[in-house]
Amino acid sequence: MSSSTLRPDLSRRLYGHLSLARISNSPTVVTNALAGAALAGGGGVTLVLVAAAMVLFYTGGMYLNDLLDLGIDRRERPTRPLPSGLIPVGEAWAVTAALFGAGLLLLVPAGGKAFLSGLGLVGLIVFYDAWHKTNPLSPVVMAATRAMVYVTAGLAFLPQLTPPLIVWAALLAAYIAGLTYVAKTESRRGTARFWPVALVAAPAVYGLVGGFGPGVALLALLLAAWVAHCLTFVYGKTRNIGGAVGRLIAGVCLLDAVVLGVAGAWAWLPWALAAFALTLWWQRHIKGT
Repeated sequence: MSSSTLRPDLSRRLYGHLSLARISNSPTVVTNALAGAALAGGGGVTLVLVAAAMVLFYTGGMYLNDLLDLGIDRRERPTRPLPSGLIPVGEAWAVTAALFGAGLLLLVPAGGKAFLSGLGLVGLIVFYDAWHKTNPLSPVVMAATRAMVYVTAGLAFLPQLTPPLIVWAALLAAYIAGLTYVAKTESRRGTARFWPVALVAAPAVYGLVGGFGPGVALLALLLAAWVAHCLTFVYGKTRNIGGAVGRLIAGVCLLDAVVLGVAGAWAWLPWALAAFALTLWWQRHIKGT
C-alpha cells in the first residue's frame, strides 16, 4: 500500500478519534479548571496538571458514552466512528482506560484531596454514561460532574472548600443542568418547559446582583446576552436544539470568565475569552454533541 493511500486513512481515523473525544468542547473544561483554581488562589504547574487531568477525564467520558451507546448508534447513527467501523471498539476501550488512568496519575502531585475528588469525578462520569438515557435525573448527574471540576481544582490548593467555591460550583451545576435538559428535548415534540431551562440564567443573574463590581457586571451581561441568544434556538420560530446546546456549551467559558472576574484573576480573562472563540470555531469542524 502506498504512502498516499495511507495518509487519507490515517487522517480519517484521526478525525474519528477527535469526533469521539468531542475535542471541540475541551476548551470549556480548561476554563473550568482555571476558574476553580482562581477561586482557591492557585496557579502554576499544579494548575496545568489539574487542567490536563480534567480534559483527560472529559475525553474519557466522551469515549465511554459512545461505547455504551453503541447498540443505539448502530440503529440510529450508523455513520458515527464506532458503528461505522472507522475506530475499532477494542481500540476505543483501550483509549478510554488510558485517558482515565493518565488523568488520575496527573492528580497525584496535586495532593490526596484533589486525587480523591478526581476519583469521585470519574465515578460520576461512569455512572452518567452507564445510565443517562432513561434516568430522569441525568441532568443533575451531568451537572455534578462539571461542578466537581471546580471542586477538584479548588482542593488542589485548599485544605477544604470555601463558600465562594461552593456557591460558584452550584451555579455552574445549575447552568449545566439547564443545558442538559435542553439537550434532552431534542427528540421530543413540543416546546421545552421554561423552568428547567431557566437554570442557565442563574450564574449571570448572580453575577449581576452579587455586588462584585462593574467589571464582573459587564461580564455577567455578556453571559446573559449569550444565553438569551442561545435560547432563541430553543423557543424561536426555527427550532434548533443542537445549535442551542453547542452554543450553550461554549457559553461555559463565559461563565468561567465571570468567575475569574469575581476571583480577581483578570490576567486569566483573555484565556477564557479565547477558549470561548476556539470552542465556537472548533464546533464548526467537529460536532460538540
